[in-house]
Amino acid sequence: MLGRTLESVRAVDGVDLEVRAGTTVGIVGESGSGKTTVGRLMARLLKPDQGTVEVEGKDVSRARGSELKEMRGRLQVIFQDPYGALDPTKTIGHAVAEPLLVHGKIGRGEMRERAAQLLGRATLDPAFVDRYPDELSGGQRQRVCIARALALSPSVLVADEPTSALDLSTRSEILNLLLSIQQDTGQAMVLVSHDFATVRHLSHRIAVMYLGRIVEEGTAEQVATDPRHPYTKALLSAVPVPDPEAQRSRRRTVLSGELPDPANPPTGCRFRTRCPVAQDDCAHQDPPLLRIGAQHSAACVLHQPAVAPVTEPQETSR
Repeated sequence: MLGRTLESVRAVDGVDLEVRAGTTVGIVGESGSGKTTVGRLMARLLKPDQGTVEVEGKDVSRARGSELKEMRGRLQVIFQDPYGALDPTKTIGHAVAEPLLVHGKIGRGEMRERAAQLLGRATLDPAFVDRYPDELSGGQRQRVCIARALALSPSVLVADEPTSALDLSTRSEILNLLLSIQQDTGQAMVLVSHDFATVRHLSHRIAVMYLGRIVEEGTAEQVATDPRHPYTKALLSAVPVPDPEAQRSRRRTVLSGELPDPANPPTGCRFRTRCPVAQDDCAHQDPPLLRIGAQHSAACVLHQPAVAPVTEPQETSR
């Protein structure tokens, strides 16, 4: 409408993450938490209004022209929907080898051979080079997308909900493939997911996001077994456990209400309107992310006596 004032939305607000070579950082949260936006910012599919995105010491967010093209080759994305990520009019071989052609790494005459090699790395039959996307299953298409993402030997892989569109029997295969690829290549990986079990399986570190901010971060073991933020506890309580008896007897944390409007977030702590342990101070304090233990941090008034704000996380091993 004419004259309408558009509201500004901070989809991502003050997020600071470091992803080291050979490790995976999992970003988990509900829809609307900002996790996918963070992934797209990292891959330079979106440009940040403020701040920087650095890859191997270079700021991707300020790159232009040929420099941006070269840096994008180091940042590759595995998208959520393997059905929409592939052009139905192009063969699988063309889809997989096209990044190499665009970046001038090969000529057209080499596309078929290089595509076959990449498909093999993604545990697909090299003969798939002549097939079309509609001839493949969902799991096979996602493997094609993984093969394409590997074509330029990127430094960082951003996997945006890579298994959410797949059936259960295929999900573990894709996750194990990603883990195997990382072990072979030493690439850094960012895993974006709403599924805590998936993130825990693949990640070295986990960042929990709510309404554009990180509310807890730590090693996968710390966050999964010793959660400190009420939101993290709620997410974990929704993850089923294999033991039926334990599942029936476990204590669930059920959140009330819906995710607030990101254009008009609550005052103080953004989670307070849904928090089961909210206090009066929560309406007045916007808690920063503070260290609560070795390599573990949380943004909650319950942990405000912590010693110091969070600094750069140290590298951890699986």
